[in-house]
Amino acid sequence: MNDIPRNKNTEHQFTAFVDYHLSFPRYLGSYKRSFDILMKDVLDSGYHVDSVAYPLLFIARHCIELGLKTNIRYFAKYSGKDDFTVAGTHDLETLFRAFKMHVYESIVKLSEKHGIKVEKEDKKAFDELCLEVESLKDVFHALDKNSDAFRYPVDKQQNPSFKEGVKLNVLDVNELLEKSMILFFHTSDVFAKYTDYADMIDKMYEDTMREQYEQGMQF
Repeated sequence: MNDIPRNKNTEHQFTAFVDYHLSFPRYLGSYKRSFDILMKDVLDSGYHVDSVAYPLLFIARHCIELGLKTNIRYFAKYSGKDDFTVAGTHDLETLFRAFKMHVYESIVKLSEKHGIKVEKEDKKAFDELCLEVESLKDVFHALDKNSDAFRYPVDKQQNPSFKEGVKLNVLDVNELLEKSMILFFHTSDVFAKYTDYADMIDKMYEDTMREQYEQGMQF
């Protein structure tokens, strides 16, 4: 039981402004911090990870899902595709394919539309990180395809969520999740030097067209 005193400081500390941070990146950051806090609590307490394994692994899985959906929404502006921008699916396999498609299509469109060439080093770094993250995605896709096995002990057909003898080293998950966060948080940062330039070109074109239209209206 948590013995938390009720006073001015704790009342402020534990008042959640749940409408302040309604964005995919903020949700992703919040879930990742929750994962880190639980991992540290397990380490500091000396308890076996089984005591919090289901919520801990659910949070890790949801981080991956949020990371993919965050980037799909970001790159859709540049890929020209709307696949899974309003994704109701929890299927990590499908979302991972969509994420890579949007990035690769963005590279093509940046070149075709704006003459912007993405450097080979940036493409290579993205591909290498994808390979590492894919192994974590595969683990969670196999264990919890529909994002319910870590939430409930049985599936919709009332079968056990996990087969007997299934084990997972959460330290491995932790290491791969850190690499996933590099991919999810920094892919847009790395590509920003290309996408920001494309945005600037589009803005200049839009301003020019508006100026010409306004000048035409004067005659």
